[in-house]
Amino acid sequence: MASNSRHLKRHSMPVSWPIKRKNINFITRPNPGSHKRDYAVALVVILRDVLGHATTTKEAKLIAHTSEIFVNGKQVKDIKTPVGIFDIVEIKKTSEKYIVLFDELGKIKLTPSKDNLIYLKVSGKTQLPGKKLQLNFMNGFNVLVDEKVFKSTSVNDTVVYDFAKKKISSVLNLAEKAYAYIFDGNFKGKFAEITGFTHYKGVTRDTVFIKIGKEAHSTAKDYCYVVGNKAEDIKRFA
Repeated sequence: MASNSRHLKRHSMPVSWPIKRKNINFITRPNPGSHKRDYAVALVVILRDVLGHATTTKEAKLIAHTSEIFVNGKQVKDIKTPVGIFDIVEIKKTSEKYIVLFDELGKIKLTPSKDNLIYLKVSGKTQLPGKKLQLNFMNGFNVLVDEKVFKSTSVNDTVVYDFAKKKISSVLNLAEKAYAYIFDGNFKGKFAEITGFTHYKGVTRDTVFIKIGKEAHSTAKDYCYVVGNKAEDIKRFA
């Protein structure tokens, strides 16, 4: 029997989903969203399979309707809501707040968070009618900015955004000596210091040279998610 559009067969789900592939045939498919499927799961998976707050989909629905669950500061009640990399998940009833990341095995994990800051990877810059300037982000967010921020920010930089105050807290540039989280490729789930770049001018993917601990490596520039300017900054995500 084929699955319908609301579910996926477990053997075909992304390896990042932290769910056993045996015993149960289907898993809830997230609603369409801006995150790529490999970088997101449905809210029900977070509640049931990661946090263990529910044992069934029905229990997860009840929690979503009674516990005031927020994703990036917006309340959600649909358990099929996609929750993706660097999103902030908050459960008011239990005073839990987490950042969504990958562990070093490539599985989605939750890291405790204490504030309302979301890290947004810049995917594009747009000049809108009326001289409005907009930054576009990997997770589908768009934020209007002033000319100073627009000019000083490049694709693959990170904007730290306070969703409670609805304003940019800081901009982290993808540059030498910056610290990045590697969210794909051979070093997925690791933090690294950026040591250099090779630019191929569109012929192939640009490469970033990185240092993980004392070891030197390289990875695709696209896989780097800047999280700070010094080693201490990555402690937030430990």
